[in-house]
Amino acid sequence: MKAHLKYILPGVLLFVLSLQAFPQNYIGMHPAEIATALKTEYPQFKIDKNAVNHAYKYLKYVDKISEQTILFFLSDNNICTYVRWMSDYSNLNDMVGMLNKKYRKSGENTWSFTDKSENFTVKMEEEEWYFTITYRKN
Repeated sequence: MKAHLKYILPGVLLFVLSLQAFPQNYIGMHPAEIATALKTEYPQFKIDKNAVNHAYKYLKYVDKISEQTILFFLSDNNICTYVRWMSDYSNLNDMVGMLNKKYRKSGENTWSFTDKSENFTVKMEEEEWYFTITYRKN
């Protein structure tokens, strides 16, 4: 059991640290700006170029240790229009705690915040095997 702890504890620590920093607002950023910010704030997330979806233009970053994925959806002008953070249910309590701490609760599974005089909504959706947090400009 002790041998497994040396692998589990760093993963949990990285996840908790990632929750502390997420309030960075990526909406309005270009791909290079997103990559720079993620490298600094979430070094555990790596770009995944294997997935291709011709219906949407997005960047996909994956943290395999804590089983999380962040999708940055881009406009035709390569500007981030919204963000979806998908995670395993093992991270649910920590993520809800972070949302409650960082944002204003505005409804069931919904939060809001203001950045640079613009209003944004954060909404959590619970799926069968995972949950998704979506960040959108109002």
